[in-house]
Amino acid sequence: MRCPNCGFNFSQGFLCPKCGIDTFVFLKTRNLSIRLYNEALEMAKEMDLSGAAEKLEQSLLFDKNNTQARNLLGLIYCETGRIADALKHWIFSTSIAKENNPAVGYMDFLQKNGREMEKYNDAVVMYNQALLYLNHGSDDMAIIQLKKAIDSNPNFIEAYNLLILCCIEENNHKRAQHFIDIVLKKDKKNPKALKYANSISAGTANGIRKKAQRPTDAKEDALQKTVSIKKTDSAPPIPRYKRKEKKIGVLEKRDLISFLVGICSAAIVILVLIMPAINEVKDKTILDLQTKVDSYAGETKMTPDEVLKMRTELETLQGENKRLRSEETKQANLELLQTAVSQMTDNDFETCVATLERIDTMGFSEEDIAKYNTVKATAYPKAADSLYTKGKSEFLSNNFADAKVSLESALKYTSNENFIDDAYFYLAKIAEKEEDLEKAKTYYQKVVSEYPDSNQLANAENALSQLAEQP
Repeated sequence: MRCPNCGFNFSQGFLCPKCGIDTFVFLKTRNLSIRLYNEALEMAKEMDLSGAAEKLEQSLLFDKNNTQARNLLGLIYCETGRIADALKHWIFSTSIAKENNPAVGYMDFLQKNGREMEKYNDAVVMYNQALLYLNHGSDDMAIIQLKKAIDSNPNFIEAYNLLILCCIEENNHKRAQHFIDIVLKKDKKNPKALKYANSISAGTANGIRKKAQRPTDAKEDALQKTVSIKKTDSAPPIPRYKRKEKKIGVLEKRDLISFLVGICSAAIVILVLIMPAINEVKDKTILDLQTKVDSYAGETKMTPDEVLKMRTELETLQGENKRLRSEETKQANLELLQTAVSQMTDNDFETCVATLERIDTMGFSEEDIAKYNTVKATAYPKAADSLYTKGKSEFLSNNFADAKVSLESALKYTSNENFIDDAYFYLAKIAEKEEDLEKAKTYYQKVVSEYPDSNQLANAENALSQLAEQP
């Protein structure tokens, strides 16, 4: 049996002797992750986005490397206005597998639509501002911010839900029902919207019972009829609300947490999507200024002072643009470092070292460099050992092409491991199979000259003698 986790081949039982994983349980959990993904896909097709998102989150608990589940969860988050959460999953997905991964296309699409991303970011900022207003008792200002957030991002489900809650708090049930209908049209089983709908239904039923028990005179009936005639629109305007003195606050602890998460989300959107768009605008401005400066000649109407001023402006823009690009690159590298830390924590050392190789530490603080070196010192030996074990297993299974890749990768991350000589010996054998005799001799010679205590020493010397005898 081949271990699905580390690739080691073994013949007895289900427990891998190399990594110690129970392959039976491992395969069961992976299959369960796939089944949950399929269920989520069907729910998403039926516009049950909340249910699909919950299923996908469960799927990733069983298999964090299920890129299909991550990509679909990102699409659902994007559809419901959670752009930053979508980006987080797509970035993780591309770190697992970049080739033929649709997540790359999703992120490229977002980057090419910088103006839309600015609107989505503005919506998050307005939503967080609304939370602050509600926390300080300014319901009317919060509602204004929420309406602006919805205008900027019509798919922002959480903004709709908070607006519904505000309407319910002020007993404007008709307006609340209008927004509930919008949410359920986008996400037909949204739990918050359904909860609010049930609350409105229960409140309306209680109101009808109280009204039936209370006698009304003819003048009051006429007044109610007049009010009813005037308020027949499907989406009546929101009145200016005043908080009652003894009313319980709208916000709970989870809203404060949402506020902090929202700030982080806005920062991610700015750094990943908005800043490249800003840089593109600056690049165009710099190019235009440079063209004007280069085209200056004696016959133009520009004075030398005007040209000098333009050159100064150009240099200032170039300096600022360079600083922004440097900050953007640094932030992207810090994100990669955090991804590598997460991968190391999950014992995914091979992916971790691949991520580390993509990091440029230019501009890192001393603390960040120390963190990078710590991760590297821990992950490199582990990855080298894992890759060597995989390569040896592939070699013994006559899978020479994959074995060559694994063994060469293992040597990239080694320092003084005791299997280096064996790796060179196996690579020499593979080179012989590929009829690359010069490379085979080079590898054998490394074993002989650099590892005199190697268990492969005699084999390498014999191989060199046989190759020397060949014409």
